[in-house]
Amino acid sequence: MAAERIVILGAGAAGVAAARGLNAVEGIEVDLVGLSREKPFNRTLVNKGVATGLLEPGQAHLPQPDVPLVADTARVVDLQARTVELESGATMDFDALIVATGSTPRRLDPELTGLNAAVMSQRVTTLHSMKDAVRVHNVLVRSPCPARIILLGAGLVAAETSSLLSRAGHDVVIVSGSTHPGRTALGPVTADRIAELHRTQVSMYLGRTAREIAVVEDQVELILDDHTRLEADLIIVALGTVPAAPAPWNGAVETDDHLRALGAPRVYAAGGVAVHHHPGLGSYRIDHWAEAAAQGTHAALTVLHDLGKAPDPGAYLPRSAFSVRLYDQTLTGAGHIGPTTTTHVASVQPLSIVHTQAGIPVGALGLESGRFVRDWIPHLHVRA
Repeated sequence: MAAERIVILGAGAAGVAAARGLNAVEGIEVDLVGLSREKPFNRTLVNKGVATGLLEPGQAHLPQPDVPLVADTARVVDLQARTVELESGATMDFDALIVATGSTPRRLDPELTGLNAAVMSQRVTTLHSMKDAVRVHNVLVRSPCPARIILLGAGLVAAETSSLLSRAGHDVVIVSGSTHPGRTALGPVTADRIAELHRTQVSMYLGRTAREIAVVEDQVELILDDHTRLEADLIIVALGTVPAAPAPWNGAVETDDHLRALGAPRVYAAGGVAVHHHPGLGSYRIDHWAEAAAQGTHAALTVLHDLGKAPDPGAYLPRSAFSVRLYDQTLTGAGHIGPTTTTHVASVQPLSIVHTQAGIPVGALGLESGRFVRDWIPHLHVRA
């Protein structure tokens, strides 16, 4: 009997975890498809290690499973023919497909005055890829110390980057279009506590957006919508991420609660590219490293079940933990936290919060209370 061929698109956390889950199964052949001209890397080290100069790019490479790695970006998936067209023009057949292509950074409006010239000068960048990390590090090395850095955005990646750059001695300014950044993703209590931390360490301009960018000699100037002018050595755009699947999706892959792609038989999705539809949790998307790896593992188990090689793994439920260092404190979280959950404050100092949905605990957050969060993980998604 011919082996079942499983193609995995994406060689990051979700793709690697899926490949490891499938690699040792008899009767399965696995191909892992990464990006052209790029070695897979650990995205958590982009801002934590390489951008700040603590690590060389080669030290952030992601160890690969013992499966063939094809460095050839996937362009188009033909769902009827069950083929993948690659950037090189080559095609790959599959019996099952796992889409784990992750996300791409949300960018500024391309019509923003002065943006193209600022990007070309390398004074404006995102901080998502290894190339971005090297670009940031190069500017920091060339700039006077302390360098002046503007962060456009105030999500967790922006907050962590602000902390890292501040601790390295640089002057940081945070600009956010929201007057209360983070409330949708983290809830009002946690978001407001993080804002308090920012105010003790950096300058903040909330409820403000970029109106114009100008390159002036070896610096860049950001003009806000209220005509405030901010000068910097570098602007880092940290406005979150958007899913990045190839055609025919060209964005997010919507999945059921087992991570099967909706309307696409024998196709599955995991990680930052997937938008999940769960009868209890509703629709949600989580884009962090540990959760992507857990989803990759679950997608592999669902594939094996659908091929008759493993029992049903059940519905996927997010429980993975993450941690972010914010100045002198650590934010720890786990599970599903979002605008549809209800916040229950267990402790104000240290801040410890349980998020519930329909009375069921689905997530936990804590500032300097990692043990509280870890203790809650086994109880998430369990009705009392």
